[in-house]
Amino acid sequence: MTPHATPKLTPLGSSQSPRSPPAQAEPLQDLSEDQVEGPSVADEDFDEGLFGDGDSAYDTSDDATDSASLNSSIMRFREENGRTYHSFGGSTDHWGPNDEMAQDQQDISHHFWTLMLHGELYLAPIKNPQVVLDVGTGTGIWAIDVADKHPEAFVKGTDVSPIQPTWTPPNAKFEMDDFNVDWNYTDKFDLIHERELLGSVTSWPKFYDRAFKALKPGGWIDCSEPGLYFESFYDTLGPDHPYKTWGTCMLEAGNNAGMSFDVGPYIKQRLEDAGFINVVEKKVCCTIGKWSKDMHERETGLWEQLRLERGVQDFCQRRFMNNLGWSAAEVSVFGARMRAAVKNNRLLAHHWFYFVVGQKPL
Repeated sequence: MTPHATPKLTPLGSSQSPRSPPAQAEPLQDLSEDQVEGPSVADEDFDEGLFGDGDSAYDTSDDATDSASLNSSIMRFREENGRTYHSFGGSTDHWGPNDEMAQDQQDISHHFWTLMLHGELYLAPIKNPQVVLDVGTGTGIWAIDVADKHPEAFVKGTDVSPIQPTWTPPNAKFEMDDFNVDWNYTDKFDLIHERELLGSVTSWPKFYDRAFKALKPGGWIDCSEPGLYFESFYDTLGPDHPYKTWGTCMLEAGNNAGMSFDVGPYIKQRLEDAGFINVVEKKVCCTIGKWSKDMHERETGLWEQLRLERGVQDFCQRRFMNNLGWSAAEVSVFGARMRAAVKNNRLLAHHWFYFVVGQKPL
């Protein structure tokens, strides 16, 4: 198993091994079936479990000289309030830290996203992609899993933080790159993947235009983004609940930074505006915690609970302090309130997720 990898998840009801021939993703007609009703509450006691005792369950030449100097400066990450962030020049300061704690959270999130797709790594209906790009690859775990699944393909992951493992499949490669500046690709990729880039893109129309240009004719883009807001079908969240504060403040902070966190509902239209065809959106409701009757929803809800408990302060700290003027103490107090809310199964809270695919015309 490669570094950072979480255990491989076999799709429910399947005995397919990760090395077996790649199966086609869900048919497009299935992608359009949005989940329109909320999960049903389980009859049995759901308050015990992952967070029942309040503890986390995750135990978790001149040229050569110039190059060495550049690499050294890139590896000297910026430190703010005890966390580290990328120092790659680029166009923007990313909201997310890149230290070990943040990397662990990213790998938890990767397992969660894969679980949401019942073991699939993407939904684009492409059987055997030959050249794949993972934009904003983070720890590189998605790119590594795709390279393992498709040994015949070349998979490239790009990011502004050099936090990917050095031991990778021979068909995987990582590069430092900023997706907010022009891409040097034309008609190159069969599949472009982006996931959780909310709050990081300066212009989504330009981003999708660049992806469109970089794809081969007939190639696919596969987008996965969480909604911004945490909600409940059961009227358990008052106006002063931290979930309500989260939505309002994250929206304001992202807008002040020029990079919105509210992106999921707009992906489909933006892909169509960029010229993509066969654009289909799948909107999925995920519980926060294990309060659903449905066993798959309970499992994804537990992982959602864990990734949020580990990540809420990472998500908001830099933006709230730099773009809203909050103090470190205020962020710390709010982070504690958010973690307590995330652990509270009896809120019957949920979170929407958006999966959208689109194809470049032949």
